[in-house]
Amino acid sequence: MKESDLIQFITKKGNSEFDQEVISWINASSENQAFFSKIKAEHLLATIDDNLENINPEKQFDAFLNKKSKNNRRLFLRIASVIMIPLLLTTYFFYSDSLDNSNPTQFTSYAASAKEQKQITLADGTIVWLNAESKIVVSDKYNNTERRISLYGEAFFDVVKNKNKPFIVETASGIKVKVLGTTFNVKSYSSEKNVETTLVTGKVELYDQKEITPLLTLRPKQKATFSKKEKQLSVAEVSTENITSWKSGKLIFDKTPLAEFALNIERWYGVKVIIASNSFKDYAFSGEIDRNNTIEDIIKILKVSSNLNCSFNNTTNTLLINSK
Repeated sequence: MKESDLIQFITKKGNSEFDQEVISWINASSENQAFFSKIKAEHLLATIDDNLENINPEKQFDAFLNKKSKNNRRLFLRIASVIMIPLLLTTYFFYSDSLDNSNPTQFTSYAASAKEQKQITLADGTIVWLNAESKIVVSDKYNNTERRISLYGEAFFDVVKNKNKPFIVETASGIKVKVLGTTFNVKSYSSEKNVETTLVTGKVELYDQKEITPLLTLRPKQKATFSKKEKQLSVAEVSTENITSWKSGKLIFDKTPLAEFALNIERWYGVKVIIASNSFKDYAFSGEIDRNNTIEDIIKILKVSSNLNCSFNNTTNTLLINSK
């Protein structure tokens, strides 16, 4: 994260999605937190220095001599406050840094690479399945007063019920999922235009960054789709088996756009998929891919089920999809 991005965040000049990206970066490591604190302190002190430069000492002193005692006292306090603010800020940052260093928050990342799915059990017994190219970040304070994690990619959660400690999934888009105990799937890849939350059992609530009132509440077999571009939420009834089948080694597609199909193949097989023409990017694919299928099997499936012609280059590890 660049210093200019952090300044933009500090001065509140970014949108909600930008703010969430910065927050996620800050929470990703103690080093990031220390760097952010340093930049924020320097920015605040620089702002105060600018204000001090605008004060003319001679005029202020003349005013001090010419005013009546009551006004003199008020001006003195004003000047004294300007002098004291940097000192107080310096003391504050020193003190807060001492506190942070004595008990800094530690974060642990769990990641699944391309061609991999991984299962993790959290401290409270909650089980998380990570899809390919996905990651969760967990604080060492997890399960204290709440259970909060950050998700990058796709994961299925089987959350241990605890009505006193809500389980919260944060995504880079700003959408947060809050539950007490349930099973659900969240898909939040940065390369995709939507964030999808699918409820299998129980109840989940979706929130924005403020977490004041839920944007909506899902029932079992419902999927909420948040459009990153339009900033809109929609809900649909779905077959949860199709959406969560990846954790048992299958990808089930039901009229899935070719571009989305390609992204899934890239993650599962660690290859680059190139769609040669925009004319058939909106082609809808329906079918099933098993974890044991090879790239050659996928080429055959596409040839049989569509008018698409595919070839694979072993040297560049690239699957080219073209029309017949």
